[in-house]
Amino acid sequence: MTLPARLTSARWLGLLAALAAAVWLWACWCLFPVKVWNDVRLVSAFALARGVPLYPGETSGAVGTWIYGPLPALLLWPATWAANAAQALLTAGAINLLLTVGAIAAVCAAWPAPAGRTLRLADRLLAATLAIALWPGATFQYLQADNFAVALGLVGNLLLVRTPTNAGRWGAAALAVAGLACKQTSLGVAAAQIVWLGVVAGRGGALRHLGRCAALGLAGGAAMVGAFGWARLRLNLFVLPSGLPWTDEPWHRLFGLAPELSLHLLAPALILWFCRRAVWARESTLLLPSLAWLLALPPGLLSLMKIGGTINSLQGFTLWLPAALLAGLAVVRDSRRMPWLLASGALVATAICGVRLARLPEVPTRPLVDHYRQAEYLTRIFRGEIWFPWNPLVTVYGENRFDHGEDGLYVRFLAGHALTQDHARAHLPPRMCVIALPRGAADWGIALSLLPAGAQRTEFSLWTLYSWPPTPPAAAPPATPRG
Repeated sequence: MTLPARLTSARWLGLLAALAAAVWLWACWCLFPVKVWNDVRLVSAFALARGVPLYPGETSGAVGTWIYGPLPALLLWPATWAANAAQALLTAGAINLLLTVGAIAAVCAAWPAPAGRTLRLADRLLAATLAIALWPGATFQYLQADNFAVALGLVGNLLLVRTPTNAGRWGAAALAVAGLACKQTSLGVAAAQIVWLGVVAGRGGALRHLGRCAALGLAGGAAMVGAFGWARLRLNLFVLPSGLPWTDEPWHRLFGLAPELSLHLLAPALILWFCRRAVWARESTLLLPSLAWLLALPPGLLSLMKIGGTINSLQGFTLWLPAALLAGLAVVRDSRRMPWLLASGALVATAICGVRLARLPEVPTRPLVDHYRQAEYLTRIFRGEIWFPWNPLVTVYGENRFDHGEDGLYVRFLAGHALTQDHARAHLPPRMCVIALPRGAADWGIALSLLPAGAQRTEFSLWTLYSWPPTPPAAAPPATPRG
């Protein structure tokens, strides 16, 4: 096959890979509303928009699952303009997806090629497609504070590398600190920027950037204290997360995540070791992303070993991946086998997306929101009586009320800050006699522990309902005649 023919084949395979990645992203967006974690996390944006405390107090406020920084709730604000809960979740899913894909696209479009190397448009498009294929699938299907922190970190590092001016460095520092305002363990980007500037600009450059990050962090922290109060911030951002227990079976956790850990830890470690002379050189375009991967490891591994920890805590891999793919493609750009390599890369991206789609129980062709339409019907029938422990948005829209979320109650219990009875009752339906759980969804057992004896279980299409006779209202005291 001639070189032009091989290039044409590579282009067609590249289009096929881009199509496979687009189908994968579409499927993730369609699945977004059925992931109950997204409902309980998106309610934080509604709390912020409606003047309800984003961070409940020790004995007051509807308890949710948001124990992260406030910036994601602010970025998700447009979802609060939606007409109903289903549309709000689809809007949030689009924001979540576009933020990550936009950050990947920005890095792949503008990251510099290694010295003496070139990167063409086809290389950058293939790098973006491969990055989407290799990116943790949960990023596109779940609202996670890490998603926002990583996206801001990618753009911040790009700004630092591409804009070597004082204004550019202030912008990079602002984005690094913004990552901390998403998740309080997102220290890798700021630390990597400081160390990188120490290498390329000397000790003075590192100290000045440390000062930028510190000044912006103090200003942002003061604004957060003024907006939310120190006691509530301390409880939700520090006391509760630190009070969560470590996993009882650390080796089981690591073994269960072995495939993901081999990609997130082992693959970068091997590449950085065998290519260490090129990677760790002062002029290397992979130096900053590699530092971000390395310095994000300690807080990421600690978060991973907490109860409920999973692969999203390891932010370093996603901060490193786009630049690493670009560097690899730049190295082989001048090879005579480049068309074959491009075609192989496109086939790999297509295969990964295909496998991910095949592993889904069903590949959705439209957003899965039928259960929310049914929930709206249930809210009309059982107004003031039904509790959705994992779908608080239904009640926010249907009754303009913020109820406790079961995951928030569970976090409080695990961290040793269980709610008092008065606090628990204050944010449950006033005449509660029905509990609705999505059919097949896991639960922590807290909602079901509230069922009285004789409660009945009923399957209502996509919902499982637990109901019992409502408690009749107390009789009014007799009127006292005026004498």
